[in-house]
Amino acid sequence: MKFLLQGEIHFNKDATEAENEIGKFVDEANKTILLKGIPEGQEELGAKITSWNLDKHILGVIIESGNKVRSHDGILRLKKPLGELLGKKYHLGVRKLHVNSYKVTIPIGDGEYKFNLDAARALPNIHDMEIKDNAITIEIKNMDESSLRKQVANRIIKHVVIKEESNDDIIKADDDKDLTYSVVTKYIPGEIIAQSNEFKTYYEGDVTELAVKKGWIKPFPGRGQWFYGPEMTALQRAFEKVLIDRIIEKLDFQEALFPKLIPLDTMNKMKYLEGLPEGMYYCSAPKRDPEVFNRFKNEIAINREIPIDILEQGLKKPGYVMSAAQCEPFYEFLSHEVIDREDLPIKFYDKSGWTYRWESGGAKGMDRVHEFQRIELVWLGTPEQTNKIRDDTLELSHKLANDLELEWYTEIGDDPFYLEGRKIESRNIEFPEVPKYEMRLKIPDAEKGVAVVSANVHGTHFIQGFSIKEAHQDRIWTGCTGLGLTRWLFGFLAQKGFNKENWPKLILDELKEVKTPKILTWPKQD
Repeated sequence: MKFLLQGEIHFNKDATEAENEIGKFVDEANKTILLKGIPEGQEELGAKITSWNLDKHILGVIIESGNKVRSHDGILRLKKPLGELLGKKYHLGVRKLHVNSYKVTIPIGDGEYKFNLDAARALPNIHDMEIKDNAITIEIKNMDESSLRKQVANRIIKHVVIKEESNDDIIKADDDKDLTYSVVTKYIPGEIIAQSNEFKTYYEGDVTELAVKKGWIKPFPGRGQWFYGPEMTALQRAFEKVLIDRIIEKLDFQEALFPKLIPLDTMNKMKYLEGLPEGMYYCSAPKRDPEVFNRFKNEIAINREIPIDILEQGLKKPGYVMSAAQCEPFYEFLSHEVIDREDLPIKFYDKSGWTYRWESGGAKGMDRVHEFQRIELVWLGTPEQTNKIRDDTLELSHKLANDLELEWYTEIGDDPFYLEGRKIESRNIEFPEVPKYEMRLKIPDAEKGVAVVSANVHGTHFIQGFSIKEAHQDRIWTGCTGLGLTRWLFGFLAQKGFNKENWPKLILDELKEVKTPKILTWPKQD
């Protein structure tokens, strides 16, 4: 690739008297600063200022480069040493950097790069494209210093460019598996690493249909939502108690109450907005506009229909999402905090409410819903502690399922949620050998079991994203394990049925006797 940057370095005042000094700096920078890290004889891979012009307080530069020290990194390298040089003698400071135009020429064809035209056309950052002589040139305009430091240019390139397999500089943008196991983990997703013995089951048919028929649940108007009646709620509370006693308290997790309305900025730091923006519910606060809401109320009063167009006028832009991972508040809680290694690990759990996922057309029955209950375990520790805690949560889950005489298997997970936003990012993140394990309860007559435990180690993904520090600069990681209460119930009922005489004593001992109100029209009788 070749890079051509037209940019500006802005000083705090007129720099005309320092013009000769600036010229000497440019000559020296071309020999040193812009070639740092480039082996001798490969100077064409570095960057070079090919033209410059000083107009009072603005230094215009044209920087051309190869692929190793790209032009946008070159202009960033100039800021500090130039400011230090001119500050001492002329009391000049570099106020800001700006790129007016950045052209990237990408060779295409056999043995070169593949270019995703559709992806490029969809990016508003790309202002122009030209195809000429087996190469595509894209132009990016008006990048400020913040965009340069965030490596926006590199992200754009990685989003539209696919490199042949012979070159490993670029992660393939169209291969979902590249980041999860070709780059991060040594194991193949879906590989079963443990499973139970066979146990007696009492399969009766479709769990959701039977639960509706018996009045344990009732469909709610919102898609992917259910009203859980007293019987199902009692069973959930029994499972909750058993999970806490047999897993959570054994590992000394402390209960906390996590918010469920998560600011967009938190989701952005998690990289969720880059990876799964279509999988969340977005929330808007109302504006302070009584006139709009008076019109809204009057319209409803007259037409008896909800005037969505008027309602939209009264809402601010989305500022939150409903909790989609449940662990989000833990990383925000630790953001910019400093922890001493002697106080590690830190372990919390939350069981205070719902988790929300938009499954689009995938919502079905009780097992794949938009709104569900689970217990979330989160922790911070050394890499060794983090891996061990994750493995302990998994081992205790296996033991519990065995004690409940439930058939299960555990496999390498294929969708670590926190990796999605890394497909176009190249920061130096430490990853575990296996980011995710998933434990599933077998479902009779179904090809794949229902996932009841998701056990994750994140490496330094959230440590870097939320600027969490250890006082002695020791390596620290985070992890989380989700215990899906709703799915435990589904898997349990699929294997043990609705006849409580077939249920294990471990559940019956915790099961509260409840009474479902009698309603003449519900549940509907055949």
